[in-house]
Amino acid sequence: MAYGNALAALADPTRRVVFERLRNGPRAVGEIARGLPVSRPAVSQHLKVLKEAGLVTDRPDGTRRVYFIDPNGLAALRAWLDRFWDHALEAFKAEAKTISIAPLSKTLTINAAQAHAFDVFTNGMDRWWPPGHGIGATPVKHSVIEQRRGGRWYTVHEDGAEIVVGHMKLWDAPNRIVFSWEINAQWKPDSSVASEVEIRFIAEGPKTTRVELEHRNFEVLGQEGGEKMRKDVGGGWPTLLELFKKEAER
Repeated sequence: MAYGNALAALADPTRRVVFERLRNGPRAVGEIARGLPVSRPAVSQHLKVLKEAGLVTDRPDGTRRVYFIDPNGLAALRAWLDRFWDHALEAFKAEAKTISIAPLSKTLTINAAQAHAFDVFTNGMDRWWPPGHGIGATPVKHSVIEQRRGGRWYTVHEDGAEIVVGHMKLWDAPNRIVFSWEINAQWKPDSSVASEVEIRFIAEGPKTTRVELEHRNFEVLGQEGGEKMRKDVGGGWPTLLELFKKEAER
């Protein structure tokens, strides 16, 4: 059972991180190990296990070896998962239809022009978003929003990790953005239970903007998870919006 070996290999959390660091292309051991709380020999051992499981392969690159994901091994694992995915997804959709959790809505008025308010939120996040307000193992160094539909909102952390918060579903500068919130109820990255956030920037005068935020679709996290997420962001968004307002009005 090739998929059995793959699942066993990925059961180790550190090994999963090593594997995930190869998703953007080949890397040498030193690049993979950078920022990880384990030694390079330990990373090499994890790569050996992943290679034996058929998930990773390697090739020479000058005087070093680079490792990359083996598409054949990954395809075998995906084929096994696909056997029951459709059934599980339909069951999840049926359950979600029975759940109803009210959206979270917040509104504030900012003494700043619409375009400026939009730019501070989307392009100047590092100036107001608290470094400790992230879901990585270390504080946030940079927050990046790729300014287009389908663009990522991701954070770069002090340990070098990149974590995707969500993806832009609508980009209508300087009026509105809608993005997925790809975080589960345990505050871990998880695109399978993405709620949704819409933020409107409404010009009420040359130097006055009303900002309306709605965080919705908590139902995708299930009843308990959705209610927990709504409660958590209900305490977080007001503080963040006040920090944003303060920076926008500087």
